[in-house]
Amino acid sequence: MTDPAVREPMAFRSEYKFFLRDIPVEITLRLYKPIHSSSIIVRKSHHLSIAGVNEQAPASAEEQTEEGEALQDAICQFVHGYNAAIAKGLKPDPSWLQQDPKFS
Repeated sequence: MTDPAVREPMAFRSEYKFFLRDIPVEITLRLYKPIHSSSIIVRKSHHLSIAGVNEQAPASAEEQTEEGEALQDAICQFVHGYNAAIAKGLKPDPSWLQQDPKFS
């Protein structure tokens, strides 16, 4: 894993799946730990996109090194946008979730 030919080596740590209330689309979060770093990387199956709503809370400025904190930050981004849309009187819709084409 130290050869220059190997790019961005990571260890898979865990996977979590959940739904936002009243939206029948499963969201998957995968946590990875880069081999040469203490940070945690979260890859998301979907991104929240709601017209007229600031859909995601700002990502934490500091690098996450704990799985629980990284997972909580990722989930909070979805919940914040969802709750903001509901507060504006919008009805939950599957179109709010845009699949990430890079997630496989």
